[in-house]
Amino acid sequence: SRRSTASLRMRPRRLDTVNGFDFDEGEDIAIADLKSHKTPRRIITKTREMYNIACVMCGVVPLRQYVKQCSGRYVNLNNVMMSAQSIKPIAISLVMDARVVDLDVSENNIGPLGTMYLSEMLTRNDYIVELNLNGTYPGKEGLRVLSESLTQNKSLEILRLESNKIQHTETHLINSLIQNVRNLKELYLGHNAIGYEGGCALAKCLEENTTLRVLDLQWNHIRKESAAALCKCLSANVGLRTLDVSWNGLGKEGCIALATSLPKNSYLKSLCITSNRIDMLSLRFLLHGLVRNKTLQSLEMGQNPITTEGAKAVVRAVQSAKDTSLIRVCLDGISVDEQFMMFMKELFDKKGVRVTHGDLLSMANSTEQKEHDPHDLNRFDPVMVLVEYMRIDNLRLIDFFQYLDTNSRERLSKSDFREGVANLCLPLTEHHLDLVMEKVDLKRDGYVDLEEFMTVHREVSRQITQRTTKARSKRKEDEGLVSLRKILKEIVEKRNKSHREKASNRSTNQGRDHVITKNRTLTVTKPSLSAQHG
Repeated sequence: SRRSTASLRMRPRRLDTVNGFDFDEGEDIAIADLKSHKTPRRIITKTREMYNIACVMCGVVPLRQYVKQCSGRYVNLNNVMMSAQSIKPIAISLVMDARVVDLDVSENNIGPLGTMYLSEMLTRNDYIVELNLNGTYPGKEGLRVLSESLTQNKSLEILRLESNKIQHTETHLINSLIQNVRNLKELYLGHNAIGYEGGCALAKCLEENTTLRVLDLQWNHIRKESAAALCKCLSANVGLRTLDVSWNGLGKEGCIALATSLPKNSYLKSLCITSNRIDMLSLRFLLHGLVRNKTLQSLEMGQNPITTEGAKAVVRAVQSAKDTSLIRVCLDGISVDEQFMMFMKELFDKKGVRVTHGDLLSMANSTEQKEHDPHDLNRFDPVMVLVEYMRIDNLRLIDFFQYLDTNSRERLSKSDFREGVANLCLPLTEHHLDLVMEKVDLKRDGYVDLEEFMTVHREVSRQITQRTTKARSKRKEDEGLVSLRKILKEIVEKRNKSHREKASNRSTNQGRDHVITKNRTLTVTKPSLSAQHG
């Protein structure tokens, strides 16, 4: 008997045309049911749920730190004693994750296998922007898989591979990362052992690269000819904006190469050659190239044996340069004299270049009386200065943190502190900022998050309370705290008076940044965007 149309089912058939389709018998749908048929909704598993499932599959106890952070944008798993087996479920859970942009697994001995798990995850995840693998020891095999996998990734821009014992025999894998990972903008390779052969190979790669913007090669045993090759490649490189080769051995060979390459380079903005065996003879070649460079904005060359006379030569050379763009010169660790201070003041007045330096040498035959600075904060703990400043200016900790966090990254770098205290007119030096980072950066990752800031703020506040209570028990006042508070009050009053005068002369309030406090609004004037780009 003939079947009714309603009971007919679609039979599998093969179309030989280009647009043909194959139907499986198990997927047949009754014609009568086609109109009412709905495709099942795709089940989306959250990252935390996927992690718990993966932990069960891998036989691993879930990591509490990851469970707390996996729903946020930043995951910090620095030094939590993870192994390759521990990292596997984390990698599985991040395959389909679309929220985490910064993953830090540094100081965990995950080895080559753990690096492979993360590499495989990165072939599917196109949301992670920064990956920190410092101190994870990926080895040659891990680096090979990482370099191959990242060619399929479209999001990673910052990669940290510091303190991984990378040898010159693995430099070709680093070169592969630089050449083939087009989105890679920042690469940190400090505290490895790239050495002579690795430095030469890396220099050849950088000559042709146009995408890498930041390269950190500090502490890598790069000396003499390899240092010269690395410096020479700057004449052809058009990508790098920041290069850090501190704590290597540029010496005379490297400075001769810089004398040739710096005038030809019009892209590099920041160069760090701290502690590189640069003496007075080498300095002559370096300055010859420096005065003819038109784009470099920051030069760090402290901890070099150039003596006070060398420091004065640097300042005079920068002042004589016609087209220099320098705004900052770092000569930390190099002692200076009164004549240097005079040269430095002239340079700042003429070109606005800020110079940091080492200790000021006191001359035994000097008869000049030093001018007293009523706002000198050198004798105070800089962290205590910040805590007391917040109290005097009625700022909550969260307000102060958000004011410093101009990029809304939920963490602060040293540069954030530098810019913030400058806008608040707090006279803290570069050394003070180093002390702040040393005391507040509890995780030692180069950043300060709100939790770290709160912990240190609580401890310092407790110390201040103890000092005040102890002084009161003796029916006295803590002279140190009284002096600090007096200085800070004067700074705040002077700043607010200056801002009120500027505000009265303006018809609009453009270019202002407001910090809401408990009792009032703190208004800090910042340059407008148009002025910054101009």
